[in-house]
Amino acid sequence: MTRLRKQVFSLLEGWGRADRLGRTIDRALVALILVNVAAVTLETLPGWDAAYGAWFFMLEIVSVGVFTLEYLVRLWAAAEDPDQGGGGGAAGDWRRRLRYAVRPIALVDLAAILPFYLTLFGLIPPMDGRALRAVRMLRILKLTRYSVAIQSIAAVFRNERRTMAAALLIVFIALHLSATAAYLAESAAQPDKFGSIPQAMWWALATLTTVGYGDVVPVTPVGRVVGSAVMVLGIGLFVLWTGLFASSFVDELRRRDFKVTWQMVGQAPVFADLDAADVAEIARLLRPLIAPERTMIVRAGERAENMYFVVSGEVEVELPPKPQKLGPGDFFGEVGLLYGPTRDATVVALSDTRLLVLDHESLFDVMEKHASVAATIRQTARTRRAESGVVDALG
Repeated sequence: MTRLRKQVFSLLEGWGRADRLGRTIDRALVALILVNVAAVTLETLPGWDAAYGAWFFMLEIVSVGVFTLEYLVRLWAAAEDPDQGGGGGAAGDWRRRLRYAVRPIALVDLAAILPFYLTLFGLIPPMDGRALRAVRMLRILKLTRYSVAIQSIAAVFRNERRTMAAALLIVFIALHLSATAAYLAESAAQPDKFGSIPQAMWWALATLTTVGYGDVVPVTPVGRVVGSAVMVLGIGLFVLWTGLFASSFVDELRRRDFKVTWQMVGQAPVFADLDAADVAEIARLLRPLIAPERTMIVRAGERAENMYFVVSGEVEVELPPKPQKLGPGDFFGEVGLLYGPTRDATVVALSDTRLLVLDHESLFDVMEKHASVAATIRQTARTRRAESGVVDALG
């Protein structure tokens, strides 16, 4: 059961989503979400609810069933989430599930199905059509689970909330100072538009954000000078926000890439005996590579420069008299680096394959620091050379 739970967690949340089955599940769920959004939108057209109400209701039943199953399976598999902590045993599993259940993305999943059941069991009064459609439209938020970019943006706001709050405070101060200056300059000439600081705030906000509706504009010379200064200030504030967000976004992408690589390293059997600190150290040396189906990864005769670890997918090593297939947990390229300098075999991806790449200098550093890894790699290389009878085979 634990092994099955780990496989399910990998398919739904982990690196296994790169496999064909994981991608198929994600695409099917995304398609169902988009169909739901389209249905909610079409229901608002005059006459559509009356004409196609039965079809819309059938879609709602199927969608709630699928989303309920998805939520329960994710909650069950969350016991294998290493990021949730919680300790060991059954109690630790439930603590991890509880921590998962209160995450924003899990709350979105719950919000997508909870109103249906609350209404079904009479716990809340039936909603009118508009309120029900508004609640169902919240399902579009489930798309954030399948978009790395949106998740990264949300993480940037979460990680940089204090810095962004300080930037927002600067905007608040600039807004009030701009409105005050405009009030002093224009209140006599345009009392209907700049008669008070709250009235002037509309113009200050439109100008600071560079929107400039044009419905309220300064007419006095001093007011126009103030307006020019506020325009320049608004550009500067946007530059501040853009720089802050861009740098934080890049940092978040780096953290995410490292986390993905760390998880992938942990799945490689050759590193199974290493502790978390050693895995993190090796993860910094590796770089992920995705090879689409039928892509040539290495070519016979080229100089050996990298070693490759298969995380998911399958590759074929073109060796006489019979090609060999390697899958998750296997590695190749070590023979060329150990006995090189060139490769005597071509390796092609049989399916969409996720790899970890280690250059020759990093390989020798890792082998020097970790005897168990060195022994495994050297033994595998000797075995392959002996089995193939070809010098540098699989290299």
